[in-house]
Amino acid sequence: MPRWGWAAGLVGVAAMVPLAALDAQREALAVASEASTAPVRVVIAQTGAARVVREEEAERDIVWRASTALGTPNAGALVNSVVLPSAGAGFYTYDPAENVTPNKEWRRHGTDMLVRQVLAVGRWWAVTHPDEARLGVGDLSLPEGGLFAGPGVGHQSHQNGLDVDFRLPRTDRVEGIANPANYDRKLTQALTDRLIAQGATLVLIGPNLDITGPPGVVVRWPNHDDHLHVRFPDSDGRNEAGEARRGFPRPTRR
Repeated sequence: MPRWGWAAGLVGVAAMVPLAALDAQREALAVASEASTAPVRVVIAQTGAARVVREEEAERDIVWRASTALGTPNAGALVNSVVLPSAGAGFYTYDPAENVTPNKEWRRHGTDMLVRQVLAVGRWWAVTHPDEARLGVGDLSLPEGGLFAGPGVGHQSHQNGLDVDFRLPRTDRVEGIANPANYDRKLTQALTDRLIAQGATLVLIGPNLDITGPPGVVVRWPNHDDHLHVRFPDSDGRNEAGEARRGFPRPTRR
């Protein structure tokens, strides 16, 4: 075969390698997005969306520690907290007190389990809704837990690293404040379903939102028409949704 023929053949093989690699990466991320217990290191090209979803540099810098949630979300503390990055695959953070992005570092502490859950939700969102705005992630807990008070938005709960807030997806695909008039019901329901599938035991929704879910898990609560308040159980199963059924201390805002 002429020398140029061999060269053409090698070029053809090389052209197929990136496609095969992307297929393998897509499959890896699809599997990894189902696992909320470990960080993921993948790069994926999303077909049909002209969008490349990459793991944020900040995610690679997470200092992972075995955290401990003490007490309850309404009267607790947090040991060895892990900081959620200011942004990641499929999500950004925001400060609900000042309505600015990103959220302040001291408002982004949680258990290692909670941070992994948020990263998993973000990866799922990036893959399943590549053309939508990123998910807005609000407050988690303070570095050592405890009462989340202060000017602007405070929390009666969020005290032991098991709670996190999500903005409602909007119909106009804007990354910003949502309300019952501009939120996307279908996407919000999909997000709620996903959170429950990952193990959330409490999702507080506003009284004017048309969202459904298991009784005792999806609970209507005042001052939640602009976000979802989500709780995951501790690794040993404490602080589950039964607390909500027995009566939540009434918050000024979560």
